[in-house]
Amino acid sequence: MSSVVKQTLPYADPATPLEPPGLVRLLVMLSIPVFIEHVLHMLVGLTDTYLANHLPTDAAAATAAVGTITYFLWFIGLIAGAIGSGSTALIARAVGAKHRRLANSVTGQSVTLSVLIGTVIGVAMLVFASPIARMSALEGRAHEFALVYLRLLAFSLPFSTLMFVSASCLRGGGDTLTPAIAMVVVDVVNIFFTFALCRGFWIFPAMGFVGIAIGTIIAYVAGGLILFVALKGGRSAVKLHLHRMKLHWHTMKRVLRVGIPSGTEGFLTWIANFGVLIVINRADATNDMAAAHINTIRIESLSFMTGLAVATAAATLVGQSLGAKNPDRATRSAYLGYALGGGAMIFMGIIFILFGRYFAAVLSDDPVIRQLTTTCLMITGFIQCGFSASLVFGGALRGAGDTLSVMLLSLLTVIGVRFVGVMIVALYFHGGLAAIWCILALEQLVRGGVIFGRFLHGGWKKIEV
Repeated sequence: MSSVVKQTLPYADPATPLEPPGLVRLLVMLSIPVFIEHVLHMLVGLTDTYLANHLPTDAAAATAAVGTITYFLWFIGLIAGAIGSGSTALIARAVGAKHRRLANSVTGQSVTLSVLIGTVIGVAMLVFASPIARMSALEGRAHEFALVYLRLLAFSLPFSTLMFVSASCLRGGGDTLTPAIAMVVVDVVNIFFTFALCRGFWIFPAMGFVGIAIGTIIAYVAGGLILFVALKGGRSAVKLHLHRMKLHWHTMKRVLRVGIPSGTEGFLTWIANFGVLIVINRADATNDMAAAHINTIRIESLSFMTGLAVATAAATLVGQSLGAKNPDRATRSAYLGYALGGGAMIFMGIIFILFGRYFAAVLSDDPVIRQLTTTCLMITGFIQCGFSASLVFGGALRGAGDTLSVMLLSLLTVIGVRFVGVMIVALYFHGGLAAIWCILALEQLVRGGVIFGRFLHGGWKKIEV
């Protein structure tokens, strides 16, 4: 199917703009593989959370630890995403302009950079695992669980960063199917080994919480190797040539020039969200609030995985359209992307409002955790229109290479509304988890509005990458 996508993408002839029905078809074709990939990611997260919630002992502590480690996994994804944003934008422009050599050069430099950064972070995490775990404000068994997970996770980081960046390179070339297939394999491996090693299925020993961590590590190593082989095979618009992996500072600087603003945005956003997590971890020694917070995020992923899939497709089409000197098609791609992704997320928001208690009951048997999760799902259900706008139009702007504007606007809302608002509500007014989620919801609405405003401004059409 990847070859079909390449052949049908109309980047080669900017004189023949595509009509909306054709753009919808392309958005769907590019989104479906990514959507399937996100569904499997969601199932992995739900599996980890379910297993932690149902451990024979210390279930709340294990769930809080799994949720905290999710933030560290998010951090790793952000670092890889900084490289990936630059790679996607440059490769999409190069493919749109039929400059295959440049696309392959960017691919090689991106792969090298991903492995180097993953190795450095892995060593740092292994050496500083104990102080990193203390940063989370987890105590007792929850702290012990998090420390074990971090130490094991460090060994997989070169493979996980390679996996994420390789997928970004393929998507920039218009091939969303190959990374989706690879990630489906990774997620199936993750779910299988996590269940088997946690519960003791087949020939595997029952390792409890440690089994959850080891299952994730096995999957990341497999994912990095699979996508490296896929890029080396070169069946898509981009191919990894080993000689292209030798450091080439000019190309690498171009990747980083686009990617660093996205990475800076992600890093500072992560700090703000990690600060929110610390507040929640410290607010309740029973870990009920932390468990409910993590459960809500896992369930909300049922909604935002659709927006992320469409945002990825929109980024590819916007980048390729601008590479083909067709900004009108780029604009239509973003609007139609919001119609698809935003419509799906708004529908899921209604489901959360009406039936959130049933979702909450699946993940936890604890009545306190279930009630807190239900309340938070209702709150977030009302703001899916803004959340989807930040995802889809933010993806379109990144695909155009306008990562600096997205960084500044996101930081304005994440720091100014989310972080400051949560600190005031939690530390000054001593509000509970529901009050914190009201602030989180407000920030998503504001962020969606300002990012859409930047898209309307149109300056992204003139960005040079």
